[in-house]
Amino acid sequence: MRTAKLLLLALILIAVPSLHAQQDKKPFERVRLAVAAKALTLLPYYYGKSKGIFEREGIDLEIIAMRPPIGVTALQAGEVDYGGSTGVALRAAIKGLPLKAYMFIQTRLSFTLVGQPGMTGARLRNIAVSGIGSLAHTAAMTVARRLGRDGANDKIVYIATTTTPSSFQSLTAKAVDAAILTPPFTSMATLAGYADLGDTFDVRDLQGGIVGRVSHVQSRREQVKAMIRAVLRSNELILKNEAEVIAFIQKDFGLDQKVAGESYKILLKVLNPDGDIDDATLKGIIDKIRQESGLAAEIPADRLVDLSILREVRAELRKR
Repeated sequence: MRTAKLLLLALILIAVPSLHAQQDKKPFERVRLAVAAKALTLLPYYYGKSKGIFEREGIDLEIIAMRPPIGVTALQAGEVDYGGSTGVALRAAIKGLPLKAYMFIQTRLSFTLVGQPGMTGARLRNIAVSGIGSLAHTAAMTVARRLGRDGANDKIVYIATTTTPSSFQSLTAKAVDAAILTPPFTSMATLAGYADLGDTFDVRDLQGGIVGRVSHVQSRREQVKAMIRAVLRSNELILKNEAEVIAFIQKDFGLDQKVAGESYKILLKVLNPDGDIDDATLKGIIDKIRQESGLAAEIPADRLVDLSILREVRAELRKR
């Protein structure tokens, strides 16, 4: 009888922690995220998923690559839950689509204009960009102006290649004089001897984050908070674990170690750890998007962006 009682007590002691763990475990749900391509500009998603950060938030994250216009259409139609390309989505939202951005992974552009070996700004005739009117196009024109190539009769032809990898291939195939690139393609090119003609790391704009349908976010607020928490925790690990992150980049993106290391250095310059942005900078970016879209009327920031959930999550994390 004494042995039986001891056995029963042991079973209870084992079962109680297990029961608490089951009670504390969050419901696991599939969440679909549309991205333009597998890119280091969205590293917090890939790295966070590999570290189980999203799983611990109850999220089975599925990252789906699709061209930005298709991604925006899929997001609007409810075929995906969130979008990772904030710049593209807000340019659609400013025209009336019911989308908003809820956090920003980058608020500085990670583009670099890379030319053929020995190329100078004065000799540029054409530049490969992922799309006309895209952030890549804007970045290319910005660097071109800094190189003194902005005169009325000083024409540079911008060639749309659909994706950054395609722009890189155009450069290496010598089909263009230069290409606007993001990591890891920037380091792949410059380490191979191609010319660094200038970057946009100081240019404030929106490149990567969380965009959602307003109706979805209103009905799934806790899910959005879980997504934001996961990205913030992933950002923190990326900043703290240089060697581990470089090894992850090298393996997951199939890169040479030196390319991975140089790409990580660029990411540190543009990563937005807290996901936030100040009101003045946001207004300036929205005004620029509005002007590029040919709209005259002022557009209030809260029509396109809602950072209240992000700020709520950050406040909760600070209390822990």
